[in-house]
Amino acid sequence: MRSPGNVYKKLREAKFKHLVVLYRQYTRKTPENCRYHCRYIFTGNDGKTYELPLCLVHQESTDIKDGIFPQLVDVCNGKSQDCNAWAPRYSKEDIQQIFERELKDPSIKPRKYGDICALEWVLEMSVLGVTIPNWVTRIVIKIKKLLKARIA
Repeated sequence: MRSPGNVYKKLREAKFKHLVVLYRQYTRKTPENCRYHCRYIFTGNDGKTYELPLCLVHQESTDIKDGIFPQLVDVCNGKSQDCNAWAPRYSKEDIQQIFERELKDPSIKPRKYGDICALEWVLEMSVLGVTIPNWVTRIVIKIKKLLKARIA
């Protein structure tokens, strides 16, 4: 088994790797990551629900529930690469807080960050003094169990 120092170093590397992935995901230039992007959902005369992407760059508030000035609303074309009004929705601190919240949530952490869970478990076992057998030792233990079962 590796020393606790090596496991802790790997744990920090894994957390950093996942944080970089979140940074890339939330700072990508897409309409969903734009501060001024809003999806307006309405029901048409035919009873169907429609979704209209809006750009609220000229509004005082970016929350559509606060009310908007209809003459200052633009329809988002969905091409954020060409948009001059694009501004990031999340700062680095916001992304860090999102990551920390996900790590604290027991329903998200094992599913999304399995490697971090495994490294934390190994680190916890090494602190408690429990030795984790390597694959050769596990094979020897299984063979001994099979032989005991066969003899008995």
